[in-house]
Amino acid sequence: MKLLNLKIFGILLFFCVFLSCTTNTNKIENVNKGKLKATMQLSAVKTKRIILDTNTAPKPQYIQMYKDATSNTLNLTFLNTYDNSIYFYDYKTLNFLRRISYNKKGADGIEMPLGYHIKNMDSIYVFNYINLELLIANDKGKVLDKIPLTDNQDFKKASSQSLFYAQFLPETSNPFLETSKELLLPAQYIRTIPDSLISKIKFLERVNLKTNELTLNNTYPSSLYGSNYNWDDETFTEVFGELHPDGDKLIYSFPISHELYITKIGSEQYKTVYAGSNFAGTILSIGKKPNKTKREDLIQHIVSQDLYAAIKYDKYRKVYYRFLRRAIPNATIKTQIKEKPITVIILDSNFGYLGETTIGTSEDWHWQNSFVTEEGLNIEFIDKKDVDEGSLNFKIFVPKKIK
Repeated sequence: MKLLNLKIFGILLFFCVFLSCTTNTNKIENVNKGKLKATMQLSAVKTKRIILDTNTAPKPQYIQMYKDATSNTLNLTFLNTYDNSIYFYDYKTLNFLRRISYNKKGADGIEMPLGYHIKNMDSIYVFNYINLELLIANDKGKVLDKIPLTDNQDFKKASSQSLFYAQFLPETSNPFLETSKELLLPAQYIRTIPDSLISKIKFLERVNLKTNELTLNNTYPSSLYGSNYNWDDETFTEVFGELHPDGDKLIYSFPISHELYITKIGSEQYKTVYAGSNFAGTILSIGKKPNKTKREDLIQHIVSQDLYAAIKYDKYRKVYYRFLRRAIPNATIKTQIKEKPITVIILDSNFGYLGETTIGTSEDWHWQNSFVTEEGLNIEFIDKKDVDEGSLNFKIFVPKKIK
């Protein structure tokens, strides 16, 4: 009897070990692959070159288009992390206008700015990554107020509470979003999301413009990120947000979904709409448990997957642009992420497919710095002839009918 019990125990132990070493694989299929008909494509219509000073390099951390209420001038502003300042250029003439500098230390110090939002010259919201806080500053370099983005939890102290919070990592293509009442910050959880936390982690940080009160909202869709699926890299969990033209809704583009997720601000309910590429294939999660994948294998997995990115609304043409980082099917461990082709999908105002255009690879396009103006979709490109990195360069695209 004792021998039989030992055999049963051994069998149970085997299955426990076996199950603990496996993980579910999510297979997210593109139901419309090869079925979509293109009627439009992106066409490059203009190039803009902004001459930089010796303290500034291309691919700035963050760009914001700001309309100066006094002069009615449209300013292209960007963050220079080297000298802790925000540069202003006239978008039309490309002339340098001014620079706002901030200290790194002291009462007015901003130690590590990663992004900002200019509401006016007395309300410049700067994200300070060091303390995960939003600082309200002015154009004189003074810090006027501080808003913790951790719901008053101390991230510098080891605490299980830190597991519940996403981190805001702004990009030009995934910026601060301003409504009439709030500033919205789409954040992300940078690790695989355990099933026990899938309904607890809220990635949208809402800051009330009058009271500075912080509200957390919106969880990751369990159909994408639940069931112990392994998406153990921030590439898979970044949340790209855009305001719906109605003004009271948010549109989310998750890298691993062919659909867009739409929610009313303040709600926890999603509506999904198909917004995929005609060429994107099935997107697979990692077939190993978190932390069991070698870095080179993880990069190979990222390179071999079609992964969506930013969603931008063009109010002048009533279309959406959705970015896609195309898969390299025959990728090896030597293939680099920057070799992935970059495609822009064009959707109508109801998210109907209009077409898509591949503009090149990340070696030539810093697509993270993309934004919409009346002139069109601006995307930063890398001029390899500019060996001194003396200019910030943009190609401007508009959708045109295919003849």
